[in-house]
Amino acid sequence: MQRLAIEALRHKYQAEIADAEFVFQVYLDKPVGVGEHPGLLEEMDTALTKWGDAQDKLTALAALTMGMYDGVEETSTISESMD
Repeated sequence: MQRLAIEALRHKYQAEIADAEFVFQVYLDKPVGVGEHPGLLEEMDTALTKWGDAQDKLTALAALTMGMYDGVEETSTISESMD
């Protein structure tokens, strides 16, 4: 159960990082839409803040859980057992 919770958090933070990267990249790659967003710098700053927060959380999670499951046999999740 602990492993599943840790994995869920890891995936959540990775998804938040990917989302922020996507938003930031769209603002950089699509200059046509820039005129439609008067608060472009604020939006980019928000995306960067979300990216940094998720990155920090992912790093903290890795540090807090480092070595927790060394040598422990992995149990399958519900979704894995359905395959």
